[in-house]
Amino acid sequence: MADATNGSHEARASDELIRAALSEVYDPEIGIDIVSLGLIYGTHIDAEGMLTIDMTLTTPYCPLGPVIETQAHAVCAPLPGVRDVRVNLVWSPPWDPRTMASDEAKLELGIY
Repeated sequence: MADATNGSHEARASDELIRAALSEVYDPEIGIDIVSLGLIYGTHIDAEGMLTIDMTLTTPYCPLGPVIETQAHAVCAPLPGVRDVRVNLVWSPPWDPRTMASDEAKLELGIY
């Protein structure tokens, strides 16, 4: 997709590419990536290249939340067309592994 703000033909990261990058970020306490856990609620990249990631954590009291946020920023910042990254922590809906985690993650978590 062309960048309409400056007339260049710089590619923009797709949602698929963004999620692939975010799948490299693991919840260190659980050992499963944040995409498979269902912690990513949405992504959006605007015309200026601001990537906004709406995500949650397994609990609002997650002691490693800042580490996960920093890693999410780090893996997405170098993506094509991304000028900056904003991570929004959201708590609604609350994370529920039974409905939000992938089947593979549920198997690893022992949820059937």
